[in-house]
Amino acid sequence: METRSPNIVAGEASETDDDEAEVISVEKGITHISPSYAGNEPPMSPAYTFAREAVESSSVTAASDEELQRLHVRRAMNERCISMLNEFIHTTVISVSKQLNETDNFLMKSQMVLQNTTVSVKKMNENTHQMKSKLQDILTSSFLPNINI
Repeated sequence: METRSPNIVAGEASETDDDEAEVISVEKGITHISPSYAGNEPPMSPAYTFAREAVESSSVTAASDEELQRLHVRRAMNERCISMLNEFIHTTVISVSKQLNETDNFLMKSQMVLQNTTVSVKKMNENTHQMKSKLQDILTSSFLPNINI
C-alpha cells in the first residue's frame, strides 16, 4: 500500500483534502529514532531506561558546571565585545556628527554668500543695461546742430 505524507508548511493549509497523518503515541515511541529500540530487539524495560536517564543526568550536572563556567567566560567576552563596539560606535558617531555640523555651517555660510552675490549680480546687470541704453542715446544723438550756409 502506498503511503503518502502530506506536505504541510507552518502557517499554511495543506494542499490535500485527506489529512491522514500517521500519529505516533508517546508510549509507543518512534521506532526508527528511539535509542531504546534498535532493529528487531525489543524495547528496553522502563526501569533500565529510568536508571540510564539518572546516570546521564548526573553526568550532565558534572558537565554542566564546566558548561556554566564556559558560559560565564563567553558572557564576559560578549559583554566586553559589546562595550567595545558601543564605544567605537559612540566615538565614530560623535566625530562624524561634529564633521556634519561643521559642513552644515560651511554650507550655510556659502549659501549666504551666494545669495548676496546673486543680488549683487542682478543689480550690476541692471546698471549695465542702463549704461548701454545711455551710451546708445549718446551715440545716436547729434550734438552739433545742422547749419545751413
